Amino acid sequence: MRLPIVLMLIGVLLAGCGSASDKGPATFVAKASDQLSIVQWTEDGDGVLTGTYQVVSASSKSDGPATESSNASIRGRVSKGALNLTVDGLTTVTGTLSGDTLTLSVPQTDGGVRTVTYSRSTIASYNRAVEALAARVATERAQRAQAAADASAAAALAGDEQALAESIGNVPALTSAVKSAAGGLKAAVGKVQSALKAQRAALAAVKSADCIDVFTRIADEGTAYADLMTAEADFETATTDLASAEQDLQTEITSIQASAQSVQAKGGTVPDLSSTTDAAGVLRQSGTTTKATATVQSLTTSAEQIDTAANDLASRAC
Repeated sequence: MRLPIVLMLIGVLLAGCGSASDKGPATFVAKASDQLSIVQWTEDGDGVLTGTYQVVSASSKSDGPATESSNASIRGRVSKGALNLTVDGLTTVTGTLSGDTLTLSVPQTDGGVRTVTYSRSTIASYNRAVEALAARVATERAQRAQAAADASAAAALAGDEQALAESIGNVPALTSAVKSAAGGLKAAVGKVQSALKAQRAALAAVKSADCIDVFTRIADEGTAYADLMTAEADFETATTDLASAEQDLQTEITSIQASAQSVQAKGGTVPDLSSTTDAAGVLRQSGTTTKATATVQSLTTSAEQIDTAANDLASRAC
């Protein structure tokens, strides 16, 4: 319990009171859980006490010096064990001195009076107590700082675990998107192939047409060629969709792998990663974009050649 400065000061002072033949200043110390005080005084032959006191308290700050101190002057009188003291010329406190024990009646801010007991001590003992108080405050600060750091690390780890779980939860949908886009790419290649087949059939019709219906046949070939160009454009869109889906899935897998390593290194819990393993397999299987592009480019070249040949045949039909 933190003691009033006046109380601690007076207690120390009075506890030091002795006979006029005592050598050196008297020393009294009062101790509380978070505060120490020391009073040093001299007494003249008439029982008049004159001295000073210091109060050292545990600092409530999180950094800086571990303790805080304040000082004041005291003056009073002792007669047959009865004491009457004034602190800094303002506050008066009464008490009794019996041997090494001083008892003071200290006025409180609420109007009451509290009795406090002090004991005779030495400067060396007081200094050790001050050092112990400072060491305790420093230890408590370190403990609070460590607790705060631990709490912050725990909160960060919990956040990492949550983010990892959410990322893993995204994998099935992203994997499904890759599969769907891969299917779309395959379908687009099929459309190009079908359109080329139709164009070839149209070319054959142009070759067998007589002068009367050659222009109808060449129109059919032109339509087939236009259909193939449309199918080729659809293929380009499917290629872009698949590449985007693959990139999204790969980015998520890479993020999950890094996050899992981080969480594990911090001692956290890593969820089941089998879905990411499956997703990586899907990526390997869907990696046909380059081959499909080469195939469609070849088909498109054939289509252009067929269109040129059909036009040449039409020009020589009649």
